[in-house]
Amino acid sequence: MDQATRAVLDGARSVLEELDVELVLKRVLESARALTGANYAALGVLDQSQTELARFLTVGIDEPTRRLIGALPTGRGVLGELIRNPVPLRLADVGGHAHSYGFPVGHPPMKTFLGVPVLVAGQAFGNLYLTDKQGAAEFSEQDEQAAVLLSEFAGVAIDHARRYSGVEARLAELQHTVRALDATTQIARALGGETDLSRSWSSSPSAGARSSPHERW
Repeated sequence: MDQATRAVLDGARSVLEELDVELVLKRVLESARALTGANYAALGVLDQSQTELARFLTVGIDEPTRRLIGALPTGRGVLGELIRNPVPLRLADVGGHAHSYGFPVGHPPMKTFLGVPVLVAGQAFGNLYLTDKQGAAEFSEQDEQAAVLLSEFAGVAIDHARRYSGVEARLAELQHTVRALDATTQIARALGGETDLSRSWSSSPSAGARSSPHERW
């Protein structure tokens, strides 16, 4: 097994072993950045209409720079190209793309670009964006293949994490319902005089001896 293949498998394993969606997304970014040698990695999560980005997670940009940049992207320009046409996109100069909007004030300079869609259960979930390939003029075809493979593993991991979270939530809801029902039953019994003491008293032989003749027929 060559080093590149091992790196992809290690990245996939790191992503798949998580059962929390937020941790999956974080691992995807970290693994994609390490696999491709990108300075920056971002993952845009689509909104319900699947026409804009509802969330934009990044790795490689520090907090002061993030605050300086201001509002996060919503999916216009080159970022929106993958929303409109969800296929891998590799550019030697992101600024030279026909749909490029340029960068806001305070944004670090970025030139090389690689983007791949992320599908979950066959539905568009978002896009993985990588910029500024280290030590090369552009991202390679091998980088693209690695990013595509990682995005596929990410889709499976996100789907599993969602299902797990759903099961956990339903289990917690069921346990809450059972506890509430038990508490309600205990209250109803207490209000109806059905305490343990009254039930044991009524079932004892002496209690039966004290009952009236009319109660024994």
